[in-house]
Amino acid sequence: MLSVDKTGVLQPGKLWWNWFGEQYFVPRYTARPTSEEEVCAIVREARKLGLPIRASGAGHSNPAIVPTPGIHIDFDDFNQVVAVDREKLQVTVRPGMRISALTKFLREQGMSLNNQGDIDRQAIIGALMTGTHGAGKKLPCLSAQLIGARIVTAEGELRDLSQADGELFKAFRTSIGMFGLVVSLTLQAVPSYNIYKRSWNTDTEDCLGHLHELLDANRTFWFFWLPRKESADLYELPGGVVPSKATRDFDICHMRTYNAVPVAEPAPELGPGEEFDHSSIIYPNDYIPNFREIEYAVPFGRFEECFADVRHMFQTKYPDAVYPVECRAVKGDDTYLSAYSERDGYALSISGPLEEWTWGMLRDADAILDRYDARPHWGKHHFMTPERLERIYPKYDAFKRLRREMDPDGVFLNDHLRMLFA
Repeated sequence: MLSVDKTGVLQPGKLWWNWFGEQYFVPRYTARPTSEEEVCAIVREARKLGLPIRASGAGHSNPAIVPTPGIHIDFDDFNQVVAVDREKLQVTVRPGMRISALTKFLREQGMSLNNQGDIDRQAIIGALMTGTHGAGKKLPCLSAQLIGARIVTAEGELRDLSQADGELFKAFRTSIGMFGLVVSLTLQAVPSYNIYKRSWNTDTEDCLGHLHELLDANRTFWFFWLPRKESADLYELPGGVVPSKATRDFDICHMRTYNAVPVAEPAPELGPGEEFDHSSIIYPNDYIPNFREIEYAVPFGRFEECFADVRHMFQTKYPDAVYPVECRAVKGDDTYLSAYSERDGYALSISGPLEEWTWGMLRDADAILDRYDARPHWGKHHFMTPERLERIYPKYDAFKRLRREMDPDGVFLNDHLRMLFA
């Protein structure tokens, strides 16, 4: 085996835990590579030892997608910019780069991500591989911005993947690390832009009544349903106070619109609940990891019906639940395991405290969402089974076939993923 003393590539396993502290494990070995050659060596040594491999970025995912009894690769130190093409607006980076660092770098180069989520602490590769998204009726999830990658295969060899690989690349873009270890990735950016953001509160009926008007009139619109008066205290409203058209202090919606403004244009005068800054500054929010969450996307045209059922569940069965329900529209894509594969979707994020009773609430919500053929965000808790995945994903069997071709011995699987995708 690789000698710990001579090479330093494999170290005795170290305790690892995710952002929420719900997943933790001690592998046989831990590795923190800083080069492609080291990643290749790790995979080859794993094959000799008969050990599986799982990699982590920022540890921001909820499910047990990282824990392994074998070799844990921590990409935290492998986080540099490899190349930038200002004419094509493309950037190539290492897998451990955080979204926050990436968007800061892009801003310095006169670029922005076309869209991003409301958290930027994730490693960019983890966000891509789990189908992380932002919001916008005409904006797909982050993986649609991935145009190329270099991976280390299950044989320990380097392989370049791009859109020229057709169906394989479509499957790869949201593959939860099962096709190989990504050692660099290339993203298609857009010219740098600012965001003019407006926030306000209103009655739920007013939100739903103007939903499609707001979706069509803004680059991005999303809302948080606040079931109780205390709900607004669980996340920071920028500026502390926003305007309100609500006629009550519960069962209301916190509304947000985001519209792009060229960086050359001057900032508008801002009123209450309004913000203006670069996209990399406006998109992210600060969250304390004190909640347990599922997030599923239902078909776009069925959102209002599904939301009504979720709202009814909270009001009748869980009237004391205070965590907001986050709702975002996302454009469909051609990625095999995206929650938006071949259909436009509407994501509902449902949360509760890190307490035992929350599981029952999330399972009840899951049962509602399943009636609408909802698909999971792979970085959040879910209750999927192979039978359910086969029903809701048209390319599920094709994905499994490609996974077996890329990794026939299951080097990049763990118990959680093997149950779903072996």
